[in-house]
Amino acid sequence: MKRAEDDGPTVLVALSNPRTESALVTLAGALAEHAGGRVLATHVVTVPDQTALEKAAESRAALDAASDELLAAAATDAAAFDVPIETRTILSHRGIGEVFDAARAHDAAVVVMGYGGARFVGGRVEGWLDEIARDLPCDFLVLDGRRLELSNVLVPTAGGPSSDLSAEVAAALRDVLGVDVSLLHVVEPGDEAAGRRFLADWADGHGLADARLRVEAGDVGETIGRLGEGYDLVIVGATERGLLSRVVRGSLAVDAIETLDTPALLAERPSGRSPWDRLL
Repeated sequence: MKRAEDDGPTVLVALSNPRTESALVTLAGALAEHAGGRVLATHVVTVPDQTALEKAAESRAALDAASDELLAAAATDAAAFDVPIETRTILSHRGIGEVFDAARAHDAAVVVMGYGGARFVGGRVEGWLDEIARDLPCDFLVLDGRRLELSNVLVPTAGGPSSDLSAEVAAALRDVLGVDVSLLHVVEPGDEAAGRRFLADWADGHGLADARLRVEAGDVGETIGRLGEGYDLVIVGATERGLLSRVVRGSLAVDAIETLDTPALLAERPSGRSPWDRLL
């Protein structure tokens, strides 16, 4: 992700829940510090379709009080990182659509958000959701979990653009927060030697030569679920397009993390995008 001329790339963090705010800002702050960028914390207040935005604005004082408290907490948490932070509140019928618009308007390099399901969705979602999900404005990171106490992370990979994004996030967490990184590659029985060669080359090519390499034979989902319990965070690259479409409908449908109790960070990179050059 290419650096801007003035204050570096923008990491947009979309907040909706005070219980997940600290974890999301921690991720955003680490990414922004690693890239010499800034954090833009947004609180999108989704207004029901039957309520006019002008009518909702009449209750703005109450909305602003709750939003100000959430964004003030974000600014406090972001102070732990060497990054500037800007905050804003948006009233909208469109929920996740406003996050996309904000990402485009501010030329965001990456969006960090929680697994909010329907909390991000306005009532008029079906007509345009699939269309916008096919045209992501930037990289997206979706956290399924409320708390982060990071000392080690696991990155499963079989290659691909979204796994590249997972590696870049892991490298930022290593460099900024000092976490230990492990890489996992799951193979068919008998393919362990080839798997080790692949994973060693992949680690070298993604700046993670110091990571612990784990090659396991077996089912991908079961292996990630079993090994992931020993880590503070599992970073999973989307293996197919449409992660955001599933997220906003409230159905992650990612077999590898279905039964995982450890917090999981799902990464999706738009097809055709160069490897995180906007941020690095």
